[in-house]
Amino acid sequence: MKKKREDALFSAHAILAALRSSIRILRWGMLVLVLIYLCSGITVIAPNERGLVLRFGRALPKTAPPGLLLAWPAPIDEIVRLPAKSVQDVALEAWAGKADGAWRDSIHPARDPYTISGDVNIIRARFSVRFQIADPITYEFAASERDTLRDAILYQSACRTLAAMNVDDILTTRREHIGQEAMRLAQAEMDRLGLGVQLLAFETREINPPATVLPAFQDVVSAKVQAQTMVEPARSRAATVIPEAKAEAYRIQQQADAYAQGLMSKAHGEVSSFLALLKEYRANSETVRTRLYAEMIEEVLPKLRVSTVLPSSGAPVRLLIEPQKGDPIYPASDEATGSIQVLPTSTPYPPGIQPMETKD
Repeated sequence: MKKKREDALFSAHAILAALRSSIRILRWGMLVLVLIYLCSGITVIAPNERGLVLRFGRALPKTAPPGLLLAWPAPIDEIVRLPAKSVQDVALEAWAGKADGAWRDSIHPARDPYTISGDVNIIRARFSVRFQIADPITYEFAASERDTLRDAILYQSACRTLAAMNVDDILTTRREHIGQEAMRLAQAEMDRLGLGVQLLAFETREINPPATVLPAFQDVVSAKVQAQTMVEPARSRAATVIPEAKAEAYRIQQQADAYAQGLMSKAHGEVSSFLALLKEYRANSETVRTRLYAEMIEEVLPKLRVSTVLPSSGAPVRLLIEPQKGDPIYPASDEATGSIQVLPTSTPYPPGIQPMETKD
């Protein structure tokens, strides 16, 4: 009986020790599980990503930079990886057809890809768009199918741009305008919807008409390029000649203005002199008339070869002969009345005046 009691006590102690050991192991296991659970909220954010923490389904106002992100485990926190502001590319090739660029003689409207210009011409095009995520939070929660919506907006903008232009402009002179206008329309629509996307470039990779009319369009393009080549030298010449002509016209205008100003100043001076002379003439007309006559004689006589001055009274007429430079002077005769100098016979005399004859 006593032995049975001892065996029972030993079994109870063994069971109790096993339970204590199990509880100890379970406690450490629970602690490890709790640590693993708590560490499940630790996330590593890549360099080209940003981390967004959703706490009980609500986004925190700030995003986490690349590196180690400490957060509460689910269901308290949820980590959403967002793309950083790196440049991304998207290709718009739905209107380009096969990748090998093969063309058939005809286009099946329900099977072959194409778009239409503003003058109802069929064209095929391929575009490339570069963009970046301007607002990661807005981009993440703006729409459930944000990539599909983004591509649809890009195709819509390109289609609206091509539909507003004729095929000649699309293929030749306004080809660069297509990307600029399409990017403007797409950016305005994305801003209106609040997608958080910023477009950087909208490039036209390829744009061509159907193969059956491609040679004709190529001839048109060549003709326009040739015309532009011929026009450019004329524009360069005009850019050079027009400024020179304007400068010459300005110079002539300045000279004319200066000449006109000089004439006006001279006229005003002469008017002032004449008015002053008129005032003196009215005060003493005889003196002014004599002075004017004397000034006129002083100015005119030096230009004459033979000068004759007629007296106002009946005094004898005197002939003043003044040889000019270069005319020979003959020897004078000895007479009681004095010496007389005679000019060459070839010297012209005024009407009514006869040359004096010399005596041998």
